[in-house]
Amino acid sequence: MSHLLPVTTVLGCKNSMLREGLRHILSSTRFRLHPENLTRGDITLDHAVQESPLLFILDANLYPSGLAEGIWPLKQQHTQARIVVLSDSFNLEGMKSAFQSGADGYCLATTGCEALIKYLDLVMLGEVVFPSAAFLAAISTRADELDLSKEAPTIKISSLQVAPASEGHDSPIRTLSSREAEILQCLMQGAPNKVIARKLDVAEATVKVHIKAILRKIRVANRTQAAMWAVNHLASNSADASWIQSGERLAAHSLR
Repeated sequence: MSHLLPVTTVLGCKNSMLREGLRHILSSTRFRLHPENLTRGDITLDHAVQESPLLFILDANLYPSGLAEGIWPLKQQHTQARIVVLSDSFNLEGMKSAFQSGADGYCLATTGCEALIKYLDLVMLGEVVFPSAAFLAAISTRADELDLSKEAPTIKISSLQVAPASEGHDSPIRTLSSREAEILQCLMQGAPNKVIARKLDVAEATVKVHIKAILRKIRVANRTQAAMWAVNHLASNSADASWIQSGERLAAHSLR
């Protein structure tokens, strides 16, 4: 099958120890390392390599001025390539910047060997991957900070508000119904369909129908991308932190 084809893998590592560690991890996999290390954004790839599956693994430390500095030029030069960022620690803004610049994955350097390989396999299948536990914890912390500023102790779902960088008149935000907006907020918090259905007092099948409509309207492929889209475009001023802590991990990306 196509997803079992060898993948030419180019490493961009600031630390030689990290490079050697990745070389060891990937040595017995289909991810075949290119002999050159990407250090300045320039690398020579022959035509045959460019026509085969291509993956770049970039050390976030390689770009102190911002991940866009490294990701954007690679995406322009190698439009079919997949790009995964490897970071020492989780940074929500850094992850958002990576995805906005064209990255397909954002992983932690502490990720286990088997989990990392599964992440890379998912990326080559066209999925967007990131550390869901760290992502949900970051949103939970933000929600806790918002809760501290509330006068009333009750928690409820309210309509999503447009973030400070306002959307245009034709923005997908304006096409969402109030119910779809509620469900999108739940997706952003990591809640599974069963929890959403119980919270909104509707059938689980109804939730699935709404999610399909949401994905179509905001032009994303799956619920994980919908959650990322919501984080980038919407401000959730009434996020329920307890939901995030008790919600199940996002389905295809809960690799440990």
